[in-house]
Amino acid sequence: MNRVIICVGKVAAVPFYVDKVFVNVYTAEELCYVLYENAFLLDRDICDKKLAEWIDKQLMLPDLARELYGLINANASAAAFVGTILTYVGYYTGDEIAKAESILKLNISMNAFEKMKAKADFLVENKHYTLALREYEQLLSVLPDDETALRSRILNNMGITYMHLYIFESAERCFLRAYECDNNEMAYKHFLAVKRMRLPENDYIREVTDQEEAYKVSILLESDLEKAKHDFDESDEAKKLKELFAARTSPDAPIYYEEMSRITEGLKDDYKDFVLDSERGNANTENII
Repeated sequence: MNRVIICVGKVAAVPFYVDKVFVNVYTAEELCYVLYENAFLLDRDICDKKLAEWIDKQLMLPDLARELYGLINANASAAAFVGTILTYVGYYTGDEIAKAESILKLNISMNAFEKMKAKADFLVENKHYTLALREYEQLLSVLPDDETALRSRILNNMGITYMHLYIFESAERCFLRAYECDNNEMAYKHFLAVKRMRLPENDYIREVTDQEEAYKVSILLESDLEKAKHDFDESDEAKKLKELFAARTSPDAPIYYEEMSRITEGLKDDYKDFVLDSERGNANTENII
């Protein structure tokens, strides 16, 4: 059962214009959505008395407005201001609010390019992969040549994004470019991981043994893979799958086929959702740096 959202406050007769994202909002829930989805673009300008007044007079939420006036007078941070709104309205979970506050705190120390990267990273973490790639590409097109460390991180994260989309050749190219920027060892490990998946085992072994750097990093990669395999084997998901496969040749075989059908249909639905999102331009983490 989905979480029930109870609307907070009134629908405004006059909308509030959030100039950072060029959008009008009419309700507390719309305001929360805009603040959360665009946290990477916000700064202390959001701590606006006009917004507090709109919440007071248009949404009829004087208690929330009073808290916001106090924060403005105390010269509080954007994270505290936005966090207060999100918490009061209750549109997002505690973990989601903490994520938004974390992004807002990072914004203080980030330059314009880092903020653009944060926006793209946010899209990846929320599975908007196609949009994230567009943001990364746009950022690379304007990034100064001397920003080698940031360029490396962007390319690494593009590789991660392509991995989510199962576009392995593009992922491999991005990881290699990231490594070439500043000898980013994590990106090189990712590069080898893609090669390991794409190449026949003998070809992969031949490539890594012919290069000293590749051989050294491949040892670390194998250690990580062994740990990942061990962790999966010990997981509840693995135990459930073992029990399911055991049922295939037992009197409980109908349970096996019913469950496999359910899993398959779920994967089909996920794929349909992804295709639809891609067509709309909304293709709706680990190793993101």
